[in-house]
Amino acid sequence: MIEFEALKPQNLKEALAVLKEKGMDIKILAGGTDLLVEINNNSDRLGDFKYLMDISSIKGLDEIENKKEHLIIGALCTHTQISESELIKRNFPILIRAAKTIGSTQIRNRGTIGGNINNGSPAADLITPLIALKGSVILKSKNKKRELPLQDFITGPYKTDRKEDEIMTKIKIPKITSDYQSSFQKVKRRQAVAIARINLAVVTDIKKKRFNDIRVVFGSATPTAIRFLKIEKRLKQAHINELDLESIAEQTGQEMVEITGERWSTPYKKPVVGNLLIRALQEIIREVQ
Repeated sequence: MIEFEALKPQNLKEALAVLKEKGMDIKILAGGTDLLVEINNNSDRLGDFKYLMDISSIKGLDEIENKKEHLIIGALCTHTQISESELIKRNFPILIRAAKTIGSTQIRNRGTIGGNINNGSPAADLITPLIALKGSVILKSKNKKRELPLQDFITGPYKTDRKEDEIMTKIKIPKITSDYQSSFQKVKRRQAVAIARINLAVVTDIKKKRFNDIRVVFGSATPTAIRFLKIEKRLKQAHINELDLESIAEQTGQEMVEITGERWSTPYKKPVVGNLLIRALQEIIREVQ
């Protein structure tokens, strides 16, 4: 059984002061849907820690702000809060779709966007659309604040660039025009609350029936969620009515193998990533025709 001392700071300033003093020995608790399970299971990923700091009631970290060029989502916003936000629905419907696929109602009511990102799971359902939307994270310590693209923040499976004295306070997403279309796809096991075996986010701007800008991000197919740049290059400026879907699917699977190498799961995942992308492209094309 893991033993620790529970801490509950009253505000962000107090939380950052505690991290400055004891950061190396602290685990941060927000919704707890991942961390509490790991503690209960004595997960090896936890490492050694002496304190569990609950930041769930810190005011100001659960707000969604509408700025001129960006939308700001507080790190303590729950998946339910995101899925029910009219502001997010108007700007980034792909986030609504992804948030609604997460776990059960209870998990969506407790789990937070900050926790989903900080856990660093390759299968995290919000990370793929956030990378496709070119989102960044804002991290604060007692004396500093920094902003980092989400793609750079995730450094490996269950690993991030968050420093021991930092708290993620906000997620920042640049607004896109109404010309952009998006699709979120997910393959999971039979259980209703299962995590993704593979997920995919596609965000694209179509002009004159050509993909003017396209971002293709897979999760769980590779060690971390990542853009498939080669297939993006192929699709950019391609005419939506002249796509060789079979060839696109084959190239997508091959790009995955180039990133991961041959693994025991490759025979399963290679055709699935191609088929998921085709499904996403067909969904988007139906919307614009």
